[in-house]
Amino acid sequence: MSPRAAPPRRLGLVDAAERGLGRPARGPYPYAIGDRVAGDLTVIGHLATGRLCHLYQVWSAHEWCAFTCKILSPDRRDRAIDRRALRREGRILRAVRHPNLVQSYGEGEHEGLPFLLMEYLEGPSFFDVIEDQPDRRLSACDALRTAIHLGAAVYHLHRRGFLHLDLKPANLILRDHVPVLIDLDSARRIRPGRRGNGIGTGPYMAPELVRRQEVSPATDVYGLGALLYEMLTGRWPYEAVYQEEEPRRGLERQFPQIGLQPPDPPSRFAPDLTDGIDRTVLRCLAADPAERFDNLHPLLLALSEELERTDSLWPSGVRAERRQHPREPHRLPE
Repeated sequence: MSPRAAPPRRLGLVDAAERGLGRPARGPYPYAIGDRVAGDLTVIGHLATGRLCHLYQVWSAHEWCAFTCKILSPDRRDRAIDRRALRREGRILRAVRHPNLVQSYGEGEHEGLPFLLMEYLEGPSFFDVIEDQPDRRLSACDALRTAIHLGAAVYHLHRRGFLHLDLKPANLILRDHVPVLIDLDSARRIRPGRRGNGIGTGPYMAPELVRRQEVSPATDVYGLGALLYEMLTGRWPYEAVYQEEEPRRGLERQFPQIGLQPPDPPSRFAPDLTDGIDRTVLRCLAADPAERFDNLHPLLLALSEELERTDSLWPSGVRAERRQHPREPHRLPE
């Protein structure tokens, strides 16, 4: 028998997440362009479908601007656990505020379906950014810079008492060329003894999340490290596993070998990378959470030290320098 060809990467990710968790594919959007939501919101675009919800671009006649409306799928209307999940995401969004986190502008209910209103981010998503790169690789500078912005958002979440637990390229959207973290429906409050629920996107899930063991800030450190690994190399940390295995009974049974041995160092696939980058990424991907960075702060410092002196945390074209006032300093009004 000839070997089975690996599925396209984009479809492989979706299939692994959907089939591995036993979820059917989503149908068409319930609301058409031009439909009204909650009175003053008009659907003007279809954005995405997720595990629980559909996302629309809507126009607010009250605020005279566009928002993203995340509304529970009608087929989950009677599932109390899913309704609570969307409301929990709304509470978390109200509790956090950071330039690299999507902003919330309220919530409501339409035809018995709860929804969230969030800032509209035109994108693209980092999934599309990576797919468009030669060999799916970013430059080391762009990869490190993206990881630092993402890490700052996750660090803010941790300091407010929450874990994200689903870091992946599709959950990063560009705003003025700067990455913004979205989709907090998997986020949970940090709590000793809290176990993972096995839900996530395989290539970016820490071993303890796959195995439904205790999760902690180190779980998000792993997710950030897996995303950085992909940006630097164009590959997932355990590429062969996810390309060759057929999803069957859930991720926790599907890939038990993940974490038994470390992935190849990034420099194997990108020889221009430094030893320091190798050490930092592999430390993030340690199987034992105790061997990873204690929290995001020392990781952010380690990543920033790998930037060259001429590199900037801001993309080219963004004016971020301090204005010079050579004469008199600005005085506050008395």
